[in-house]
Amino acid sequence: MLSCKEVAERASALIDGELGMFDLLQMRLHLAMCKGCSAFVRQMRITRDLTASAALLDDQRADEVDRRIAAILSRLPDGRHTGP
Repeated sequence: MLSCKEVAERASALIDGELGMFDLLQMRLHLAMCKGCSAFVRQMRITRDLTASAALLDDQRADEVDRRIAAILSRLPDGRHTGP
């Protein structure tokens, strides 16, 4: 059986679906028996999901900023700023 340290080292590979069948079975066995490692992997998944959500929000904000800049520039004559 894997040690807790080995589970921690392989947790990212588990979450990313990069483990082979034997390693996956070893991880699942350990996680079924170890509440601490199970909580650790669950927290890593939550962190991954939150990070992915934040990245989407950043992309949406960037798109919104681009739209607002385009809208402002479209109101200027010839797309140029003519003020001070």
